Amino acid sequence: MRRPIGVAVAFVSFLLVAPMPLAGQDAPKTQSLPTVKVVMDRYVQAMGGRDAIFRHKSMTIRETIQVLGKDKSSERVFRLKDGKSSEYITLSDGRIYQSGYNGTVGWEIDPNSGPALAEGLLVKSIARDADMYYPAHILDYFSSMEVVDVAEFEGHTCYHLKGTNKWDKINEHFYDTSTGLLVGYRFNSAWRGGAGDEHEVFNDYKEFGGWLIPTRIEHKEPARTIVESVTSLTLDDVDDSAFTLPDSIKALLAKKPAKS
Repeated sequence: MRRPIGVAVAFVSFLLVAPMPLAGQDAPKTQSLPTVKVVMDRYVQAMGGRDAIFRHKSMTIRETIQVLGKDKSSERVFRLKDGKSSEYITLSDGRIYQSGYNGTVGWEIDPNSGPALAEGLLVKSIARDADMYYPAHILDYFSSMEVVDVAEFEGHTCYHLKGTNKWDKINEHFYDTSTGLLVGYRFNSAWRGGAGDEHEVFNDYKEFGGWLIPTRIEHKEPARTIVESVTSLTLDDVDDSAFTLPDSIKALLAKKPAKS
């Protein structure tokens, strides 16, 4: 459910000025590989710089979600603040799916199966997804990470990074060698009930409050591609009440055995 949608320089539009190149970048396949820190620092700079990211305290993303090739779509509102998240999806048939994380509890209310609490490793994944500043905190979530090679990924020449996160899952990252921006991830989602080997691809970066953020995200599964298209993104507009636990979730917590 990751939504990495962070960045000591004033923002310069990526459309006008490219990020600082690496030595020998015109021939990336023959140059020595950069360190992980260099790749991450270029990524943050490409997005607008750390000041642009950390000046903002909250975010509201509104988007349309559609399976590629299908007519029906869903509408999603996703809010982030202080390591908390709130998700509200209006499905194509009008039913509502909700989920959230209040800094401690991860939960969902599925229109088919009802309310449920996140357990085990899934809570760690949800907490990461609730980190609005994740792009500037990536390495905080990994126990190891290395630059493997230069590889082609989704039509881009990329620095290919491979890491093991702190809940022992492998995740591969791809950063454009020219722009420094994140092109996408490769991972296996089966452990959390997903479709298996997946690509998550980030396109159409646009500037919001000095911060370049992808406005088209493709989730490529073996049997389908799900596309998220951002229709609006606003900053510093989320009230703490957005993360109040629903009564049905409070009821589940009340029934949960206390830890000894």
